[in-house]
Amino acid sequence: MNKITTRALLARPLVIAAGAAASALVKPSLQTGSLLIWIVGIFGGLNLAVVALWWAGAGQGLSRHAVLVSPVVGLLGWGALATFTGGLESPFVAAIFFEIALGIVSMGPRGVLWVAANGVALLVLLEFLYGFSHGWQLLVLECLFVMAIGGLGVGMSDRRRVAEVALRTQGRQLGQRLEALQRELEDERVVSRVGGNVARLAHGLKNAVHSLRGFVGLIEPQLESGAGTNAVLAGLRTAIDDLEKLARMTLAEDGRVADASPLVAGEGHARLAAVVEQARWEIAAASPDVSWSIRNQSEGEELLVGLGETTLLELLVILMRNAVEAMDGRGRGSIECARIGERCRLIVRDEGPGFAAEDLDKIFQPGFTTKNEGSGFGLFLARRIVEDHGGALELRAGEERGAVVQVDLPRVSAGGAE
Repeated sequence: MNKITTRALLARPLVIAAGAAASALVKPSLQTGSLLIWIVGIFGGLNLAVVALWWAGAGQGLSRHAVLVSPVVGLLGWGALATFTGGLESPFVAAIFFEIALGIVSMGPRGVLWVAANGVALLVLLEFLYGFSHGWQLLVLECLFVMAIGGLGVGMSDRRRVAEVALRTQGRQLGQRLEALQRELEDERVVSRVGGNVARLAHGLKNAVHSLRGFVGLIEPQLESGAGTNAVLAGLRTAIDDLEKLARMTLAEDGRVADASPLVAGEGHARLAAVVEQARWEIAAASPDVSWSIRNQSEGEELLVGLGETTLLELLVILMRNAVEAMDGRGRGSIECARIGERCRLIVRDEGPGFAAEDLDKIFQPGFTTKNEGSGFGLFLARRIVEDHGGALELRAGEERGAVVQVDLPRVSAGGAE
């Protein structure tokens, strides 16, 4: 309920009562008898009834009618006092401006016009009751003055309304920002709770990598040389190198390591097609029952993105592994690459069950997962990687089934960002 409107409604019966007391001073003959009591009782009581109507119909059509009826009742009360204290020459005629002022603070521009129009009608009624004994000049002068004040009131009310709309809009925006900050804070709290475990895990991985290198050195002399054997050993070494790089990156204070892969086109830049192919090779080796199709719509243009090869590969592996898990390790997935203006777009599709509508708002929250053995950090990390590099990640349901992940990344030239 609008507090200003409530106060305006409650002010009318109180001010009418004060006006009735003052009228006894203006015209001492009113001090005897019960006329003033009747005026206060009728018009003050009606206004209190309007207040009750406002409270009962808050948020409904009744409240709007109450706001329109209240100033009319108030004007009739002032008119009754003016009738017995001189008509148009009564000091209580000035109460019309009090009603207009209340309309400015509690009603819109149309409401102020409504009050001003009823004020003019009251002046005409008063002069009619006095048989137009004061002359037309005084009536016209007072009516013009009321209309002028009403016009000013309309402008002031409109400015107040615009300011209130702006304040409400700003309040909603600030509320949305606060909610976003609260969500981010909660995300950071979840991440911080697992931070210590991640550091210990990375340290353990680094130690395990040294052991794996030693075992590879022991196994290699005992294997027969051949193309297949060499490929297996090369793949094993690559996996060990990736584990070590991941462990060092996790333990590094700034979370980054030098990227010296031949797939990198420059510092922090990577060839998109080459990294996509490497990600497909890694995922296919771990999940051979999922076939991947890659479609490049760049028309022969080499697409370079503003991420290091290691970071881009990590992003793709997260998204593709998520798709594999959604399909229970069997099915078909696809990756599309395209240039959209000054951005490179990646689209990863799968044939899994997709997401429930109620889960889409929570799917990027750390720790939230729809899988029995999921960690709930994959999509959170993927979006964090993309947004930290000036990109955007969106998730939506497929046309028939499955999920579609769309990633837009900044495109760069061979010499630097465009």
